[in-house]
Amino acid sequence: MSDKKETSERPVLEPPIQAHLGDQLKKLYGSILSEPIPEKLTMLLDQLEKAERKEREGQSERSPDGGGDQ
Repeated sequence: MSDKKETSERPVLEPPIQAHLGDQLKKLYGSILSEPIPEKLTMLLDQLEKAERKEREGQSERSPDGGGDQ
């Protein structure tokens, strides 16, 4: 049997290990943050935003008691 107590808590990393992992992740992904967002992705995000806005506007035109075509 193991001497470790079984708990439902998540394991905690020691602060030096957390710092080391953070530094390594920054080195690995830091350059990605400075890259421009591809135009295709920007266009897709704009389309999504417009569709969500249109849906919200359609919902606000329904009766205020929340009743709709459901």
